[in-house]
Amino acid sequence: MSVLEYIILAFALSMPVMVTVRGCALKTPIRLTRGLAVSILIALEHVLLILAGMYIGNMLRFGFPEYDNLVYLGLLVVVAFRMVIPAFRKKERELPAYNIANWTTVLLLGVATGINTLFVGLGLGFRVSFAADLWRVAIPLFVILFVLCYLAIMLGRQKKEMRARRWQLIAVLFLLIFAIKGAFFSN
Repeated sequence: MSVLEYIILAFALSMPVMVTVRGCALKTPIRLTRGLAVSILIALEHVLLILAGMYIGNMLRFGFPEYDNLVYLGLLVVVAFRMVIPAFRKKERELPAYNIANWTTVLLLGVATGINTLFVGLGLGFRVSFAADLWRVAIPLFVILFVLCYLAIMLGRQKKEMRARRWQLIAVLFLLIFAIKGAFFSN
């Protein structure tokens, strides 16, 4: 897969995290220097989770491309479905917010928001080689997730309005495009 496809995947995985981090920063504003560290920690956790998923997926792959593509597509569709559910939550129901001033909470928030990333990495492991695509998936995900998390912290501190539903639906669209292109239109 190309770097452009991994950039699209990174945006798809980063947008729901951005919505969550913005809600946390809205409830407990933190200093921007601490926000840099929080963004780096969350981005690093997501990179580690996607790489762990790819490694496990490489070990579990069948070796038959038609079956591996179906597992890949199935896992990405499950993640897309998991990402759609919060987008259709009632507006009066408030998003959960966590205290990101506490490092333990930030660490656990990174793991909790990274479950989708782990599943996507597992699906990618059925599709691509871990050693060949290690840096192509890690660098775009780290950079884009870091920038969007930091943007979310700045938006939360300033109490700026954000259309969470729109961001989540765009993320699902990006993920589905990535999944369908990878499963059906690859060589």
